[in-house]
Amino acid sequence: MRLAPLLVLAALGLGVACNEKAVQKAPDAAAAPGGLTPEQAQKPLAKVGDKVITLGDFAQALADMPEYERLRYQGIERRKELLRAMIDMHLLADEAKKQGLDKDPLVSEEVRQILVAWMRGKLLEGLPTPAQLPEAELRTFYDAHVGEYREPERRRVAQIVVKDEATAKKVFDETKGITPTQWGALVKKYSDDKPGPTEAPETAGDVGFLTAPSDTHAQPSPKATAEVRTAAFALPSVGAISPPFKDVNGWHVIRLVAKNEARDQSFADVERSIRVRVLQEKRAALEKALLEEMKKTVKVEIDEATLAAIANELALPPAVSGSATAVPLPTASAAPVPSASAAPSASGPKK
Repeated sequence: MRLAPLLVLAALGLGVACNEKAVQKAPDAAAAPGGLTPEQAQKPLAKVGDKVITLGDFAQALADMPEYERLRYQGIERRKELLRAMIDMHLLADEAKKQGLDKDPLVSEEVRQILVAWMRGKLLEGLPTPAQLPEAELRTFYDAHVGEYREPERRRVAQIVVKDEATAKKVFDETKGITPTQWGALVKKYSDDKPGPTEAPETAGDVGFLTAPSDTHAQPSPKATAEVRTAAFALPSVGAISPPFKDVNGWHVIRLVAKNEARDQSFADVERSIRVRVLQEKRAALEKALLEEMKKTVKVEIDEATLAAIANELALPPAVSGSATAVPLPTASAAPVPSASAAPSASGPKK
């Protein structure tokens, strides 16, 4: 039997990095790790009660380690240490079963999520890697979705923020005809949000690049309120300064520092992300087809009345760190796929 490599690594106290950006293929049962023949891989290396740790299990545990960790297990004594750790894992797992921990709901949920991850990895078998997708297919996808790859107009503004309207009007009066350097002096003199000592005068009070208020994908920012964005996109040209306006942060006078026009990203700009997205959609389609086929034989029922009754009223406790139930289950459409530069590994999904 094969011992789960992540459990071996955990027993050794090794660091295992969480990789949520790769769904990997399930292992090929016919392939033996470490250059072993199938017969060598089945050779018993140790017995723990009625369970056998084979040479193949041991080689697989080494193969699944990060390379820098694997190098630590070259000598015979270190490899004995690894084998002892594998034996300890069997003993601890048996004791956990004796105590009924395998029936614990949290354990069951962890196992369910591991099985889902492996099933999703298995759906990638037979699919190309992102790098292997033909360019013609990618260009067809790009042409059909070119509107999604349009970069919106962005405007960079700097602001002076004060507490009251009277001061804001005074600031605005003093901005008429000023140079960028003089703007920096006004920010330093009046603004509640003081510039840093090394900040250039012309960008003093910098808010950064903003998109239009109609952009529903804009990242929220305490400074980039809807009022600031609206005022920024009302300015006619770079260097223009807005009349005073108010938002939750106070009274503002803003200056348009720079403007980037909207543009369509080229195929070359987005090819890498399209490769990932196309493979993601292929895997999602396979999962959808599998689920639809399963639902023909597995009855699924939803109590709509109960769901409707509690949907908006159910009070959820704070998520517990490390709890399986605190982690939302991934959806088919959002499931991660391998990066464009790497083919899926044959060692199975890793957490």
